[in-house]
Amino acid sequence: MDSLSDLNFVSTLSCSVLYKIRCRPAFAALFVTLVPGESITTKTGCIVSMDKGILLKTQFAGGLLPAIIRKVFGPQLFWVDRVSNQTDGALTVVLSHSNMGDIERINLSQNSICLQPDVYLAHTSGVTIKNHWAGFKSWLAGEGLWKLKLQGKGRVFIAAYGSITQKMVYENFIVSQGQLLAYHPTLRLRYRQEAEQLNLMISGTKTNRQRTKGGMIYFQSRNLRGLVDYLRSLV
Repeated sequence: MDSLSDLNFVSTLSCSVLYKIRCRPAFAALFVTLVPGESITTKTGCIVSMDKGILLKTQFAGGLLPAIIRKVFGPQLFWVDRVSNQTDGALTVVLSHSNMGDIERINLSQNSICLQPDVYLAHTSGVTIKNHWAGFKSWLAGEGLWKLKLQGKGRVFIAAYGSITQKMVYENFIVSQGQLLAYHPTLRLRYRQEAEQLNLMISGTKTNRQRTKGGMIYFQSRNLRGLVDYLRSLV
């Protein structure tokens, strides 16, 4: 039986989107029930099933030019599917990521979050897709010049390979490349080569009063690159 924590409501004006994350944490799937007139946007190819009557429209993620810039200068999102319910009754769509692992909800309230490549799963109405400059070190590390940024008021769903942990970062915090999933745009990311491994150092920012302003990060317990290296060792 699903726990009460897996059952959540997303309110938009007078409508409500009911969603439930099932089969956690190894093979998580997102069940979204859309009331009449409501919609949700998801990464193309992530729809497992949907009720008859749901309308599906494929479009550029955040517009044509931002999508092209993001795709050319970074392995980021290009296409998204807008799933909407234009009937008189509630309809359900099931979403899942291509990798095994968990799904997590991020609540946005007039703020924003940056996502690493291949992390985005879906977002609700009120959230828009933007580009966030990541820098040349990010590009050299294989993560692109631009990161996917979602901002506004609503919910964002991310997917991981493994379980997902969230942490508020104020001081320096180091994670291995491939473990970081999402982070607040105000946080500073620095790439550090240590031995044969590339790590990311995440730091809070200083305010005008020299106080440290923290930000939330999300990271995963497993790394696909680690799985690939393990399989190669067996050959």
